Amino acid sequence: MATKVLIIDDDAGFIHVVGAIARQLGMEVRALSDPLGAIQVFSDYRPDVLMLDMIMPEKDGIDVLNEILGIGIPVQIVLTSGFGDTYLRLAESVAKYHGIKRVDILKKPFRRDELIELLKRLADEQRSDGAPR
Repeated sequence: MATKVLIIDDDAGFIHVVGAIARQLGMEVRALSDPLGAIQVFSDYRPDVLMLDMIMPEKDGIDVLNEILGIGIPVQIVLTSGFGDTYLRLAESVAKYHGIKRVDILKKPFRRDELIELLKRLADEQRSDGAPR
């Protein structure tokens, strides 16, 4: 079964690039540019991997992360941001509060090979564990 990835980011270019690379790796991808619908899409889709931007105009990524993790569906988390580390570290703390042991961080801009390595590792972990962390 293909690893399911949900990308939540207000940058259409980011969604396009990450989605295309994930699909090339055999992953199933769903993307959302409006974080206001994130909870419903997450609950319905039940992704293995959540790639979440921290800075979005309609709703803060930290709020989205807290709400999603509050649902209790296990998921591997990848936080993204082109801004400083403050939001990333705060979101990492939120994830740990919800029992997520490891949070991956992908700083923008990133290199293509960096993204490929991360996605392959997450897919391998998902396959070997049978479930996200």
